[in-house]
Amino acid sequence: MADKKVTAITSACTLYDGELHRSSENFSLKNFEREADLFFRAYYDYGTAQQTEATEVMFDIWYDEPMRRDPVYLRDIRSGFAAENTAHPALFIANPRGAKKEFTVVAEYGLRVDSQAAIMDDHKHRSSYNFSSTALPRGYLQFHLFYHYGTMAQTAAPGVTFSVRQSRLMHTPVTVWTGVTDGTIVRNPELEKLYFADPENAAEPFTAIITMA
Repeated sequence: MADKKVTAITSACTLYDGELHRSSENFSLKNFEREADLFFRAYYDYGTAQQTEATEVMFDIWYDEPMRRDPVYLRDIRSGFAAENTAHPALFIANPRGAKKEFTVVAEYGLRVDSQAAIMDDHKHRSSYNFSSTALPRGYLQFHLFYHYGTMAQTAAPGVTFSVRQSRLMHTPVTVWTGVTDGTIVRNPELEKLYFADPENAAEPFTAIITMA
């Protein structure tokens, strides 16, 4: 079982004085595995009773590379964006737009599962390859569904539903969850050989990022 990993960095609502793009101090995502999938959320009043998701805020994440022009890691992202990790040791929030006040960007580990829009050929129920929930911490998990994951065309995939089954050698597969959709929260069963099954209402292949709830 993995430990919960979270990185949080607070950004000003406007650029720092004298800066062309920067609105935060440097931070790193090196506490996550190099090939990890990350899920980014933005909050006002992070960690307090007044915490709310800053859904209207858009921002970039840039690399800090002294002596050269800083390249962009992620551009034009909002709360709820998922992306592959970068091993770069120094990043910063840049070009915040739409923020009412300072906000905090939180990155957490997510498990990626790619699914077909329909049942795979030569299968009765399966629409994805196997995955293991033991890679995520014990507790409750949340599903976040996307079309075109990791591209500039990435969008949420509301309305898609599916089941999750467990493959068992020489035995009938067990249905672990039914009616899973965007935002579904379930308790982590810490099982291996899970797969998506019987998808409905998917316009095209979709990706699930599974995080701690």
